Amino acid sequence: MQRSTTEDRERMEDGKEQYSSALASANRMLARRQHAVRELETKLMARFDREPVGRVIERLGELGYLNDEEFAREYARQRFGRSPRSSLSVIVELEGRGVDRDIAGRAVDGVLEDEGLSDEALAESAARKKMAALGPRSAGQLKAKVYAFLAARGFSRTVARRIVLDVLGSEMED
Repeated sequence: MQRSTTEDRERMEDGKEQYSSALASANRMLARRQHAVRELETKLMARFDREPVGRVIERLGELGYLNDEEFAREYARQRFGRSPRSSLSVIVELEGRGVDRDIAGRAVDGVLEDEGLSDEALAESAARKKMAALGPRSAGQLKAKVYAFLAARGFSRTVARRIVLDVLGSEMED
């Protein structure tokens, strides 16, 4: 009888220690940047047991430190500003971080509306940045490089083709 009580106490202590360690680890991760709920949970599960991780995720959610909607909006805002890519590409990235597709779609649409952006405007911005980085080249080389770049950023063929023609046409006239 004494043995099981001692083991129970040890298990409880271990559970408390795991919870405290998992909470401290989660706080360090969140201090660096926001995380999606599932993204943080996956990182914590690599080091801690399911039960304390579940409690940590629940507690951080209660405190307002984990919110997939806010995370998705901020991620999309930064992604569109720093390295423009298609809206679909950002949605897929958010899904990869554990954000539900509907939440990701609403966040991306909201940011596009708030910022007055469209896939065409994002593609044009990306194309102009790429062209500046490429330096002097023939029109054919520029078209191929910029088109491939836009396609890699998730823009449709139609958008990429239109932007390449519009941007290169105006660049060639200057």
